[in-house]
Amino acid sequence: MLRMGIDEAGYGPTLGPLSVVGALAEVQDPAAFAAELAALGVADSKQVHKPGDLASLERVALPAAAWLSGFQPDTADDLFALLGESAADRAAVPWMAGAEELSLPVAANLTAWSIASGTARGLHGHLLHPRHLNAARRKGVNRAAAELDAVRLLLQAGVADPATGAEVACDRLGGRKRYGDLLQAAWPGQHIEIVEETAPACRYRCHATSVAFLVGGESAEPLIAAASCIAKYARELHMLLLNRYWSSRYAWLKPTAGYPEDAKRWLHQLGGGTIEAWMDELVRH
Repeated sequence: MLRMGIDEAGYGPTLGPLSVVGALAEVQDPAAFAAELAALGVADSKQVHKPGDLASLERVALPAAAWLSGFQPDTADDLFALLGESAADRAAVPWMAGAEELSLPVAANLTAWSIASGTARGLHGHLLHPRHLNAARRKGVNRAAAELDAVRLLLQAGVADPATGAEVACDRLGGRKRYGDLLQAAWPGQHIEIVEETAPACRYRCHATSVAFLVGGESAEPLIAAASCIAKYARELHMLLLNRYWSSRYAWLKPTAGYPEDAKRWLHQLGGGTIEAWMDELVRH
């Protein structure tokens, strides 16, 4: 059965991208597949990632991306391309220009994945930078709606026809309690059956395809956890580029992870004139 896991990283920060990723595999034995991925260190990115040390996250995310896509990313540009972002998308933003020169892995020694209980079927993603989120907001589309639209696109890319059959699982998106409209937008004209809409889980069926939005989905579906790690890794690479660029210009500027409180410190130290010049590209409004 085709399985798909979807997760995001970076919904709350002030700086850097919101990364949304979908991971697909044909799984013969779900229990064995979960055990194999767990043995490789796959878990919620919040458990895997150690702030200030990219190695632990990279050790999971980069082999996962290579296995799912069938392509070994050698640079940050390669990884971003797997998630739908081209060099042209970054051309106008100077701190993103180093992606082609940022070699991978950055910090870890890696072991390629060999999975006996599943076959990779693809990797899809969207990287929504501040300028994308700001442009959407000017059109009346808030961050939650922009994230939902990214999930819709991932669903369409991973399961173009729900009649072919798949099991899709997505980590719960904030406090949202209903997703039927999202699925209707992903598969227009198809009947969406509501199976369950409760606090811990919202489940739906469309033809032979089931879709679940789960609280704590990373522990329930290993492909959600894999997507979580890849999404977080892509975000961290973009933050690495941002910090390298600005710290090379201002030696006293300490790196930031981009979350609200430290982002305030970082922006204050960067200075108003620079912020005003790059406000739309740098800061989520």
